Amino acid sequence: MRLVLHGVESGKYPNLRTHIPDDPEVFDDFVQVLIGRKPGKGGDGFTLRVATPAGLAASGEPELIAQSPLLVIRRFDYDTLWSWLERTVAACEAPTWDESVERLRRHFRWEFDYARK
Repeated sequence: MRLVLHGVESGKYPNLRTHIPDDPEVFDDFVQVLIGRKPGKGGDGFTLRVATPAGLAASGEPELIAQSPLLVIRRFDYDTLWSWLERTVAACEAPTWDESVERLRRHFRWEFDYARK
């Protein structure tokens, strides 16, 4: 089954694609990724935390720095993030949607995981 990356949204910034941080080496945000089947419209939401080492240090979390899913990047660059997302989503393709979701859950938190808790 072919997967398609429909988009990525930020919890903090209106347009992550055009966002330029004051310091690209200090970034920490939870991003929502919409992934679906190809061909097809829509998809499911998957979340991960994207942060730089300095962004994690500045997060204000005294003991626990982060828990998965987490992507640590040296500096925030949208093109780098998008490229990683495309490669990761492509690597999660499987014969069925359910198998693809299981692979995606190794890298992201699936929207339906929140309902299971």
